Amino acid sequence: MTARRSGAVAVAAVVATALLVVVLAAWAASIGPSGVLTGTGPSPVGTPTESTSVDAGNRATVPQQPAHEPHTPSWLRITAFVVDIALAVLAVYLFLRFLIAPLGRFVAQRHRERLRRRRRGPPAEEDFTVLDPAQAVSRSMLADADAQREELLAADTPRNAVVVCWHRFETQAAAAGVARRPWETSSEYTMRVLDLVDAHQPAVSRLGALYREARFSEHELTETHRREALDALDTIHRTVGLPAGAAR
Repeated sequence: MTARRSGAVAVAAVVATALLVVVLAAWAASIGPSGVLTGTGPSPVGTPTESTSVDAGNRATVPQQPAHEPHTPSWLRITAFVVDIALAVLAVYLFLRFLIAPLGRFVAQRHRERLRRRRRGPPAEEDFTVLDPAQAVSRSMLADADAQREELLAADTPRNAVVVCWHRFETQAAAAGVARRPWETSSEYTMRVLDLVDAHQPAVSRLGALYREARFSEHELTETHRREALDALDTIHRTVGLPAGAAR
């Protein structure tokens, strides 16, 4: 039996007991205490109040003695009174146990919850600043600037240094939420995000040219190419996010 069903059965028992007590009380009040405990009971049917006996010599009327009313013992009346009191106490206990007590706990719990909410106060409205794509990419590039510069200097060859430096712009833009379009090449994607952050255009063009040379040429790139890429990268970092026309 589930808890819900047990509660329903208990409530039904309380209601039935209360109704029984009410019915008994109403019945007792309607007929009076003497009728309940010391009633005479049903009258015998067909019993004459007096009878006539006739002997052989003369006729005589013999009165019939009335029957004695039954007497209820005192112990039985006391027992019935105690039982009535016990039933009333039981009904009150069940009423308090299964109706009033749960209702009181429910009300107290709601009151405690309201007090906790008042102490906490209204929920704070967090202020989220939504960045536009240009701001997001600028922050991502500047946060990664030192690591990008170190990677350019640490690469084993100038060719690899230029390639990884250029591809790092793609990683920064993707981290900022600016995705590469399906039809864009790597160069087009990087040029778009660098244009989005208003990076220094001559430096962007120079680093882009070094990237294409490193990717597609067959001659060796030298340390001079690495230094040129580093200069272009430093200029880009200095101008990222600056408005057009600002000192660069």
